[in-house]
Amino acid sequence: MKQVDYSLMRENSKFVWYVNMSLYTLAEIADVTLHDLFTDHKAGIKLYSEDNYRKFFDVYDGCGKMRRITPATPPVSYGHLNGLGVPLVFPQGNGEVNYERSGYSIDEWIKILDRPRDYAKEGLAPFYIDYLAKMKEAFPGKQIGFGYGYEGALTTAYTMRDMQLYYDLYDDPEKLKILLAKVSRSVTDFKKFQCEVLGTDYRNTSYMCDDCAALVPPDMWEEFVVPFMDMIYSDVNADRRSLHCEGLTNKHLGYLETLGITWYDPSVSPKLDPVQVTDSCKVPYIWRMCEIYHRLMDRALAKDFVYAAVRDGANGVFTTAAGLENQSVEIIKGFTEACETVDKMFGEGYKREDIGTLVSQKGNDVFWEKWRKQYIGG
Repeated sequence: MKQVDYSLMRENSKFVWYVNMSLYTLAEIADVTLHDLFTDHKAGIKLYSEDNYRKFFDVYDGCGKMRRITPATPPVSYGHLNGLGVPLVFPQGNGEVNYERSGYSIDEWIKILDRPRDYAKEGLAPFYIDYLAKMKEAFPGKQIGFGYGYEGALTTAYTMRDMQLYYDLYDDPEKLKILLAKVSRSVTDFKKFQCEVLGTDYRNTSYMCDDCAALVPPDMWEEFVVPFMDMIYSDVNADRRSLHCEGLTNKHLGYLETLGITWYDPSVSPKLDPVQVTDSCKVPYIWRMCEIYHRLMDRALAKDFVYAAVRDGANGVFTTAAGLENQSVEIIKGFTEACETVDKMFGEGYKREDIGTLVSQKGNDVFWEKWRKQYIGG
């Protein structure tokens, strides 16, 4: 297992913040359905046109810096699964891409994973490789992303076994470990295929998304999660290990250090707050103001969210500009204003406790227990 010196990692981690552009909002502005985006490169070209970007920025005028979405093929989280023979489902209109449930046994999945395969020729990979080529032709000289993706070992196993996976933990643990090991090796093979398509360095793939690992009880992580995440990270052998895992509890967090995680994104984790993360592990982390929570806030509370998160130990904050109505724009303006203030104060030598004095009386009342229990219902 990778050994990491956490003694000064948080202290030395520079504060980062950003506002993402919402892909779905870009699609709405372009009058492009998700079905069209996933099945027709012309929709992707329309979505990422300069005219469409301009319309988006017109809505969010005056909101400060925002991360412009890089043109890419559509975000298919189940590309690896599709490469293993599972058909994808593209609902009409704006339904999200999904996959067909298989009902295969563990033994059947092990046989499937044992079969050598060229991911460039499996499933819809040829279609999305062609989609990528057409996007490159439409946007010469620009870096184009390849969204035909993968998930971590536990999430991939969940897409194979569905809820039966969590019975496998108790009913057939040794066979499940064999499956997870083969899944982990398959994920690394798929990651290498992705890098070949993009011409990028495999050593830069030290990021993992594995939300379904959160549904494994903390006392089972050492046996059923840690070894298989480590297998995927170790194959890259990078100094940095980044993990996105939604829904963890504070009892899970100590295993992040066991894994040598150097950057943690809890994302939508309603049972956690910055105080708990800071107190439960030493891993630097970024705290998300999820766009689904914007409706619960106003500009002032958005600023308090940032100040309280930084006060309580977050190494960064981010959110997504998603709505087209004025209230959403005001939330982004408040978030941006607060982040710029934090940046300036850190640059002038102020400490977290100084930033904490900026939290309003209401913000001190709301963040974080009332936020978890009353606002978002964690």
